Amino acid sequence: MFVLAAIVASPASAAFPGRNGLLAVQPVSGGGVLLVNAQGGAERRICTDRSRCGTPRTPRWSPDGRALVFTAPTIHLIYPDGSCLNCTMGAAGTPAFTANPALVTFDSGGKLLEDGIDGIRKATIVGGPFSAAVWSARGELAVARGGSVWAGSPHHLRRITTGSAPSWSPSGSQLAVARDGWVLVVGVRNRSVKRLVRGGAPAWSPDGKSIAFIGAGHHLLIVPASGGLARRVGNVRGVSVDWQPVPRTPPAACVAPPGSKVLASSSTAVVTSDSSSASTAAMGCLLGDGRERFLELLSSTPGETAQGVSAAGVGDGYAALANGFDDLHYGNLSDTVAVYDLGTGAIVPGMGGEVANCSQSCVSDDIDQVVVGPGGVSAAHVNYSIPPYSGSNPLTGISCPSASLCVAVDGVGHLFTSTDPTGGAWAETNMPGLVAVTCPSVSLCVGVTEVTQALGGAISSIYASTHPAGGSGEWYPVYTADGANNALTDISCASTSLCVAVDDSGSIITSTDPAGAPGQWTAANVDGTSELPAVSCPSVSLCVAADTNGHVVTSTNPTGGTSAWQAVNATASGTVGPQSVSCPSSNLCVGLGPNDDLFTSTNPTVGGSWSVTNTGLALDAIDCPSTSLCLAVGGEGALDASTDPASGAWTAYQIDNARDLSSISCASSTLCVAGDAVGDVVASANPTGGSAAWSATAIDGNPCSAGTSCIIEQIIASDSTGVHFLDSASEPAIAPPSLTALSLSGYRLTWDHDGSLESAELH
Repeated sequence: MFVLAAIVASPASAAFPGRNGLLAVQPVSGGGVLLVNAQGGAERRICTDRSRCGTPRTPRWSPDGRALVFTAPTIHLIYPDGSCLNCTMGAAGTPAFTANPALVTFDSGGKLLEDGIDGIRKATIVGGPFSAAVWSARGELAVARGGSVWAGSPHHLRRITTGSAPSWSPSGSQLAVARDGWVLVVGVRNRSVKRLVRGGAPAWSPDGKSIAFIGAGHHLLIVPASGGLARRVGNVRGVSVDWQPVPRTPPAACVAPPGSKVLASSSTAVVTSDSSSASTAAMGCLLGDGRERFLELLSSTPGETAQGVSAAGVGDGYAALANGFDDLHYGNLSDTVAVYDLGTGAIVPGMGGEVANCSQSCVSDDIDQVVVGPGGVSAAHVNYSIPPYSGSNPLTGISCPSASLCVAVDGVGHLFTSTDPTGGAWAETNMPGLVAVTCPSVSLCVGVTEVTQALGGAISSIYASTHPAGGSGEWYPVYTADGANNALTDISCASTSLCVAVDDSGSIITSTDPAGAPGQWTAANVDGTSELPAVSCPSVSLCVAADTNGHVVTSTNPTGGTSAWQAVNATASGTVGPQSVSCPSSNLCVGLGPNDDLFTSTNPTVGGSWSVTNTGLALDAIDCPSTSLCLAVGGEGALDASTDPASGAWTAYQIDNARDLSSISCASSTLCVAGDAVGDVVASANPTGGSAAWSATAIDGNPCSAGTSCIIEQIIASDSTGVHFLDSASEPAIAPPSLTALSLSGYRLTWDHDGSLESAELH
């Protein structure tokens, strides 16, 4: 008798009224939870995957019979098919549902605590510790503590009897308890005691007529609640048991925790959120099956404050949530979209990722609308609030593959395109902050972001477009750097079948299919830990990169990996090498150094030598469209031009009203376009014709000038091919929005841009 009592004294259960359903058993061996009917049939074992469910202990049914809770040792809420309602709660003991199927209690830190099924703390019920704590259908509590069973209202518990493992009768008038190897039935009001059968761990049936228990040899048995002979339930052997209530009327579908608010709903699904002082949890539910699923918990950390869910959308069995965080160290705000499968609660790999990042140059950001559709495709409407300021952004990169296309970027999220670069017509759109761009043809442009913010931290990426004249909506990510310490710095494409990027950790990243899907790029370290600020590839059989330690790194087989690249010293000891380089052919490369130095090589292949001359000009960017024309630009409008760069003959001009020039690209000897530090492009059809041959056009203006705050809007979408910036607009803060009516029907996304219907097809 003593051995039996020791084995089965701890587990407890609670019977909620209804028809008798399945018995949930903690098996003696084999793990998981065993479900079986009262006759011993339909036996099945769920939650056997220990990586997901751990080792379940004392499973207990919810009052509506839809879910089970157990400790493993973390608390798990599961459905009878073994899928998770919430499998992410913390470690605690004695978990049980209250009479509300959206609330659970558990013993933690010597107290009985109450959480919603989403893990948000609701209350501290009473002090502990307990070996069991279970609830009646009338909301009364029974606990086992100090060898006795106590029952009553949570704040007025009375000692009922000695024993353990209490189980309420469906009416709440009696308790079945374990004492000294026997199952007893005790009256809660009059404390009458009836010894029923040898065994322990009792569980009252929902119809009140029977009690299941664990007998000798750990066999599962059932005995009439009024007394009589016990019978075995098949050959089931267990440690604890609880009996599923099947309500006589269908329970309400999609029961969210008390206090939750609806974030988004449709005719088929609903998403709710529940918040405490430091956390916000989101739950999703498909109305067709009525099952709540935990989606996410946003919690503040010492360096980051969770701002909650700013927008949510549901559609086609998926939910999209925009989650906000405030970086307490750098002052940045960010919202990021995550997409969840409402059938499982799991995040959808590869979907979502739309992001709004507010750096120190803006007041706030907000994703105020998200839509989601089949397969988890989604789109978001983003707002940035920008304070008034003076000045504009320097154009950090520019590329003109022909007279009919130029593309410029400013490094802070603006892309500019022109099909008539000398005519002053430029289109502006917003997208990730490309710092460098190269276009080997009018049908391919590739650019790099030096650092962008994304879910998980600062990263650097490569974007490509096969229709660059179409604006930012035609660009898509094709490569993401491995970690925040590998910032991409420059890129060069010899053709549409070879692009080479460099980073600040001595690596080159190459692709022979730069416009293809992600996964077509390969990284190789070629220069130790040296930063590589520049690269130029005149052909598929030669690429030249410059580092910050006075070396050039060259390869005649750029995709051949580390061993295919060789570094040579391009400078005298102790001097800084080229920081910008342009190679029009395998017979000529010209580079610029930070100390007014000009580097030239007529043999830039592996092992070639370089000559150095001082120009006396602070030059920052260079482009050589041919071996008979090179142009370099720099501070105070400096332009140095040469029609014979190999000989070292250069002519200096001053253009652009002495504004600093930061980038240049020449489509040919009859079209060169430079970008300056205040957002102007300076173009010439006769680039060696002197100062008068160049004219400036402002393209990167300040939308918040003249003391007026403004709003910048974006439409960003995500599908199986990546994240896409589709549209943007800016207007004074007091003006109505320009981008409205965002809608997704199947894979077709539509929105209104100042009265014009726009659309995009997602995949």
